[in-house]
Amino acid sequence: MGERGAGVRLFISGSGTGVGKTFFSALLAKHLHGQGMDVSYIKPVQTGYPADDDAAFVKSFSGIKKAKTLFTAEPPLAPCLCFDRFPFEEAAAAVKADDSEIVIVEGAGGIAVPLDYIRMTWEIPKECGLEVIIVIPDRLGCVNEAVLNYSFLMEKGVRFNGFAMNRHFSAAESDSKNSGIIERIIPASIAYFF
Repeated sequence: MGERGAGVRLFISGSGTGVGKTFFSALLAKHLHGQGMDVSYIKPVQTGYPADDDAAFVKSFSGIKKAKTLFTAEPPLAPCLCFDRFPFEEAAAAVKADDSEIVIVEGAGGIAVPLDYIRMTWEIPKECGLEVIIVIPDRLGCVNEAVLNYSFLMEKGVRFNGFAMNRHFSAAESDSKNSGIIERIIPASIAYFF
């Protein structure tokens, strides 16, 4: 896992919207908090706010004390449709300033979501030295999603930690083979949750 001093710094993204990033972030925060670690959660941008409040959910579910959203917009749209100019420098500075033992940063949507028409989501982990975990749904098509996300991160020079496979989406017996296929194609670890 990524390190800054003695701390672990992770960026949770997904192969798309609605694949379980927030739930995985909450499970991870709860697990690490339960081991006595100082955990913080940061959501750089939350659209659909206040109806959607991922930081409040993670805080409530995990029991951590430090969970915050940096910038919000009410319409449930891609950030580029809500911000003429996303305050990227301020967001990156806030992430870098967090000196918690474990810092979990959750992106909006997938890793290539535009924050505005200048910056994209992948630039946050790149700028802040975070290792990316990609949440993927265990269903038909997830191998393609995993390969595309991994290849994109490698092309951009972003640090990659592994995949979190959401078994909630498993519908067919053949879905149980998806993780094995991914592990044969990509040198990556896979965690499972549902």
